[in-house]
Amino acid sequence: MSKIFNTRSMVSAIIVITLIIVLIIIMRSCGRERIVRASVSSTDFVMDQPLRFADSTAGADSWLWEFGNGDYSTEQTGTYQFPEEGRYRIRLKVNHDMEKEFEVRVRPRTDNPFDHLIRINAPETAIQGEYILFSAEGNDLDWRWEFGESGIIDSREKTAIYAYENHGTYRISLSTEKTRYPVTQLIQILPKYMETDSLDAMTIAGNDIRQRLQNIADGKPFNPNYNHVLRTYLCNDPDILVTVNNNRRNDFYSYCAGLRVAGRGTYVETVFVESSNPESGCIDHLIVIQYGPGENRPLSPTSQTQ
Repeated sequence: MSKIFNTRSMVSAIIVITLIIVLIIIMRSCGRERIVRASVSSTDFVMDQPLRFADSTAGADSWLWEFGNGDYSTEQTGTYQFPEEGRYRIRLKVNHDMEKEFEVRVRPRTDNPFDHLIRINAPETAIQGEYILFSAEGNDLDWRWEFGESGIIDSREKTAIYAYENHGTYRISLSTEKTRYPVTQLIQILPKYMETDSLDAMTIAGNDIRQRLQNIADGKPFNPNYNHVLRTYLCNDPDILVTVNNNRRNDFYSYCAGLRVAGRGTYVETVFVESSNPESGCIDHLIVIQYGPGENRPLSPTSQTQ
């Protein structure tokens, strides 16, 4: 009789333990954060320019991309071309229950010949030793920047970074395959100790992000610093592009995770921010200048492209 009782007790105990384990697994599964990791190539583009879309959500096996005009796609990645101009809200539904939205603007195509001109986008004044972001407007395959200080071609990228070692007035020169003569612009470099209060919103954002990234590199709590940048500036998109020292690229989450692993001794010098759609208030590209233990401070990352 006691054997039967012991057997029943053992069976009951096994059943209870199994139910507890199943319940714990269910609770952990329900409590796990579920994030849709998807992106589109741009949020502001011209008609006839294809939109590229992609999703890398963990565990995803079904996708429904709705483009806001009745068209849709069930592919994980692909391209789409809007037939009409306007503003559209793209919605992605993953595994039938997770969603993410993107708002895009499609501008009309134009035959204005001035839209094909190559232009320089750069400040008129800057500080000695400050990293300056130079970008070109227009389409071409070959870019040759001369910033007027070194006497040589300083960069062959469409977007370049340069720091002037000496103050003074310099002539920026940009040549391409489509230009008969270089496009030029003057820039005044002020002495580094001259006080200036001309900080714009993008500069303030870059300074704040730089400090948060430095906190991560210094071993301070990861989540508060990471989430502050993600929510305040990146519109909760962990996949935005981070370019490091002009030649290395990561998504934002992978960059921050690597920065934490790299440990102390990494110094984040400067952070530039870019937004393809300033009206949205979302930054979609970070350009970071940094160096680690035993590395010299890079005088000009653009010189590596010669």
